[in-house]
Amino acid sequence: MCMRSILRASTESGETWDDPSEDLLFILLEDIEGGREQFLILERLSDASQQTYIQTIRNDDGSYCVERRDGGPDSHCTTNATDMRTAHAVISSWAFDLPAMAPPVVWTPLRL
Repeated sequence: MCMRSILRASTESGETWDDPSEDLLFILLEDIEGGREQFLILERLSDASQQTYIQTIRNDDGSYCVERRDGGPDSHCTTNATDMRTAHAVISSWAFDLPAMAPPVVWTPLRL
């Protein structure tokens, strides 16, 4: 029996990882922190709309802009994480459906 991947992580370099662990997400964020990558995108593959994802990029001040989209433009939100560890907690809580793990951040609707 073939198991289908649930999540896919990708970075600026084009590398992808299916079903990344929480530890791998941390390592991928360390690559951004160290300047080896610019962004991280984590997609939910089970969504037929292909618009359910969370992504992040590091700002010049060391904070992280995190965007989340849950199925369409009406559910596109953004928040600012003060540092890499906070961004990791936000992304991991979304990825593994662990709301209790999420740090207290304010999500703001993003209008494109």
